[in-house]
Amino acid sequence: MVVEDDFPSRELLRIFVEKEGHGCLTAEDGKPGYELFKKHSPDVIISDVRMPQMNGVELLETIRKISKDVIIVFVTGHGNEDLALRALELGANNYIKKPIDLSELKVLLKRYDTIIQTKSIESNIPELVTSRDFELEIESDLNLVQSIANYLVDKTGSLFEAKEKIRIELGLTELLLNAIEHGNWEITSDEKTQSLLDNNIKDLYASKMENPVFKNRKIHVSHKQNSKYCEWHIADEGKGFNWESLPFVSNNQFLKNNHGRGIFLSKLQFDEFEYINDGNIVRVKKYYKK
Repeated sequence: MVVEDDFPSRELLRIFVEKEGHGCLTAEDGKPGYELFKKHSPDVIISDVRMPQMNGVELLETIRKISKDVIIVFVTGHGNEDLALRALELGANNYIKKPIDLSELKVLLKRYDTIIQTKSIESNIPELVTSRDFELEIESDLNLVQSIANYLVDKTGSLFEAKEKIRIELGLTELLLNAIEHGNWEITSDEKTQSLLDNNIKDLYASKMENPVFKNRKIHVSHKQNSKYCEWHIADEGKGFNWESLPFVSNNQFLKNNHGRGIFLSKLQFDEFEYINDGNIVRVKKYYKK
């Protein structure tokens, strides 16, 4: 569902979503958007932040009272960073900036579609497991990221509610992508931003994969599960970075550019989040709800 008060923007999003093979409902404001949600229960909502009758944050708060698992993505323009930050803290899953980069939206829709489809089949057997510890060694292959994140969450069985499993999978996906792109391949934020502007991100990835310095680097993932929580360690083989320079969650400066966004979004999905050593290892933990 697309909720947007500006007709041209709303139609652009509708046409694009339908072109990608998805059904699409539209609403011109938060109030009719909420009524459509109650009637049709869409899997994903793309909503503007500022709207005249009911803004995006109010819509989010209203929907979250009756549904925790719908994926909500906000569209924010310059000057609306405070509202976007508030929305993320209240449980929004992501945001995109105006003018909308349709290639970025395409990637998000594909990622969310994969997550939603895999949630239709769940096993209750892992609920009987009192503890589990295992490790994975993964090639630096972006095509593996979504499958690995899904595998890790799937191993938790029914210990987390569906809404929590989606959030965990989104968080792990961001961290795995970050470990490959910025860790093993040492792609800087400026380098990635420029390649997206030049529409040659695939060429950038290809050059990194062919570079003998980077091509054999691995991602190491450990999964620890007990009666109280699940914990994951994701380690890359890069040079690390100055993680202490990252903006605080309360600092909305990151919303004005792309730097640190994936890390920030990941932090919101877990109860504990920390970098270890030189930033080559990130540890995240999620407790079960009683």
